[in-house]
Amino acid sequence: MLDKAEPPLEAIITTAVDNMRAYYADDEQLVCASADGVIPSEKSTAPQAKQCAACPKNSWGSRITLNGKRAKACTEYAALRLHVLSEPSDVLMLRVPSTSLRSFRTYKKSLSSRGYGLKSVVTFINTQPLNNYDLLTFRLVRFLNDVQLNSIKHLSARSYPQFEKTDGYIY
Repeated sequence: MLDKAEPPLEAIITTAVDNMRAYYADDEQLVCASADGVIPSEKSTAPQAKQCAACPKNSWGSRITLNGKRAKACTEYAALRLHVLSEPSDVLMLRVPSTSLRSFRTYKKSLSSRGYGLKSVVTFINTQPLNNYDLLTFRLVRFLNDVQLNSIKHLSARSYPQFEKTDGYIY
């Protein structure tokens, strides 16, 4: 089982799947999920549509937040597999909620525009308190040298169980 990561932490992001979706009936039971954001998973107990783009739960206003704002009932999130520097043999999972996806995608894009991937850098992951939730922030700490990159590739090649259902980061 993968343990959940709790920011702040310095880690190497070895896997990032940032187009996952999940719909919970009555905000409790997961009934429809997608690992690619295109079609529901075969494991979905009650798929809401044949394609995520046409799903009524994926439209703005299909859910109203406690603050009275329009939202999507089907939430988008990212799942990150991390190697934390303090315990490099441990693999942790971090769920990036929809409210922090822009922050993560901007960070990822800034690295790729410089010719680097998430696996080749140490990232500092922290939270920034906002009015109603905490925003996850991502910041480059340093680049990895060749020896460190090879050891990370070795650790990444190991097989781990699939991500389990989690509440993710509490926001």
